[in-house]
This record gives sequence, structure tokens and C-alpha cells, in this order.
Amino acid sequence: MGHRTLVAYDRDGYDLHYAHWTPDPESLTVDTPFGRPPEDDWARKRADRLLDAEGGRLTEHRTTAVDSDPLATDLSFTDIGGYIDPLEHERLYVVDPSFSVTTYVVFGVENGRLSPPDAPTVALVGYDGERDAAYLRGWLAGGRAVRGVAGPDGASIVAALRWLDPDRGTVVWLPGSG
Repeated sequence: MGHRTLVAYDRDGYDLHYAHWTPDPESLTVDTPFGRPPEDDWARKRADRLLDAEGGRLTEHRTTAVDSDPLATDLSFTDIGGYIDPLEHERLYVVDPSFSVTTYVVFGVENGRLSPPDAPTVALVGYDGERDAAYLRGWLAGGRAVRGVAGPDGASIVAALRWLDPDRGTVVWLPGSG
């Protein structure tokens, strides 16, 4: 499994693209809007030894880290939530017109009152680097522990997350996505 990332380009509405291996945000520039080629040679070599791949991503030789064909175009930020699956996607990059990239870790909070019973609520939490992402996974585990005690009350989870890290900033909740 790759480090699957959705990349949303703000172009008077968002164009949503897919990256199987998380691209370096600094490689998304005006000159290289979809990044440099992915660093997946190690996976190709291992797969060549283990199986006879026919079709699929392992047989494609990509020239950019982000697929240039969009999954969807002209989306609102809220619409992007309909494409995020917390079991499949690890990150969301939002690229503004000047190619400044805001990075979010994707978390699923199942069966909260913020969403229908059969759909996870997705939380997007801004982060700064892998060390911060690892910290955030523990931070969210604290929120899930509160859910285990307080029940699926979304307000209790949000309050706990704010208490655990009051300086974290905005947590974007996308109810019923996924």
C-alpha cells in the first residue's frame, strides 16, 4: 500500500487529484505542478521479485508524483470530503494559486453524532512534518478514548481534543464523508 494522498488545487473551485506515494509538498510548484517523479523504484523492484504484475500501478512508469488527470473538478472544499476515505487516504494537500501547500492528516471518527450512523466523520488536522503527524495520531487516540467513555457525542470529542492540545488550531470536520 502506498502513502495515498489527495491533492486539491484551488483554481476557482478545487480540482482534486490522486497521488499514490505522498509527494514532497515543496516539489509542487508553478514549474512542476504535479511534482517530480515518485520515488517508488524500491517498490517496483520488490514487486518484480515477488509477482508477475499485469496492469495496475506497479506497471505504470509515472513521470509525476501526482496524477495529472483529476478525480473531479470544480469542487467546493466541503465537496472534497465526499472523496476522502479515512481507510484509504492518509493525507490531503490543499494547494493555493501561489502553490503554497497546506497539509492535513486524515482521521476517521466512526459513528459520531456529527454523521449518519453508517458513515465515518472525517477530521482533517493541519500538521507540520512526520514527527507532528505521529504526535497527532496519539492526540486523536485520546479523542477516541473520550468517545469510549462519553459515547458518540461529537462535542465531547472536540472538547477533549481542544483540551489535549489547545494550540493545535483548526480541526476541519467533514461529517458523513467517506
